[in-house]
Amino acid sequence: MKLKPEQLGSHLKQPLQPVYLLTGDEPLLVQEAGDQLRAAARQQGFSEREVFHAEPGFSWDSLLESSQSLSLFAERRLIELHIPNGKPGTKGAETLNRLLAPAPEDTLILIYCPRLDASAQRSSWFKAIDKAGAILQFWPVEANRLPGWIQQRCRGLGLSIDPDAAQLLADRVEGNLLAAVQEIEKLKLLSPDNSLSEQLVGGGVANNARYDTFALVDAALAGNSSRCLRVLQGLRGEGVEPIQILGSLSWEVRKLSELKQHPGPLNDALFKKQRIFGKRQALVGQALKRLQPLQLNRMLQLCAAIDQSIKGMCNQDPWQQLAELSLQLCGQPCLADLTD
Repeated sequence: MKLKPEQLGSHLKQPLQPVYLLTGDEPLLVQEAGDQLRAAARQQGFSEREVFHAEPGFSWDSLLESSQSLSLFAERRLIELHIPNGKPGTKGAETLNRLLAPAPEDTLILIYCPRLDASAQRSSWFKAIDKAGAILQFWPVEANRLPGWIQQRCRGLGLSIDPDAAQLLADRVEGNLLAAVQEIEKLKLLSPDNSLSEQLVGGGVANNARYDTFALVDAALAGNSSRCLRVLQGLRGEGVEPIQILGSLSWEVRKLSELKQHPGPLNDALFKKQRIFGKRQALVGQALKRLQPLQLNRMLQLCAAIDQSIKGMCNQDPWQQLAELSLQLCGQPCLADLTD
């Protein structure tokens, strides 16, 4: 069965399922859910714990043998299986199917994987887990939800934080939840009254932002010019090469240009053909409403000019040009001033 992360607390008040799959790209959320499950398991008598890591050379037979052998020290035990690449392979899939048909008695199995793609979720081993136990999928906290997540986290620690301070902290960590938690714990020590103000956050929080080109493209598609420049500055500070950023932006501009020329209405089939899925469909739709064909043609010309600048074929600053391209994608015709 599918179990939402926010349902886990109430779910743990019941007898545990035989197997849980924790999957997602947010290590903090996955780790904390695992901690909750282990604590509940101890309370329900699972006193012995074995941990396996399915890395190259791993013996899947050892996992099966362990699950079938009698414990010398406890009546109930916990087996943890970490699959770092999320791909157990043919042997691993066969082992998991045998292990869960049916699941061994008096054994709780926790399986950890990164985010699984659609093909993995159609696999026999994934379906076996879904049938025998529970699957928890963890998604990144989106930028517009991060201040609320920070406020909730603070309340759980007995802290109060005003909305401006929560927004400032969200801006500083840029989606890095582990950094957010670490900063909140540090601020708790600095606060004399368990109250976090914007001034305290501004003076006590380091810049823990993590940037990638996908964040830049999403901000541009959403028309968020201030975030665009902030992410672009972050990419520059982290040593990302301009050619990598240009590749992501130019790919998006070309796709927008192709979609703009499409004679009929936009639909799911057209988006899938262009390999645009999920929430990105809404972002692309916003950009298409905002941008005209002439603007997209100018952006394509600017992409070519940036490529020449990167190659040293003209005397232009590629970072300044990337900022200009990003703002044009936001719908702003003006030049950007990207400071060092």
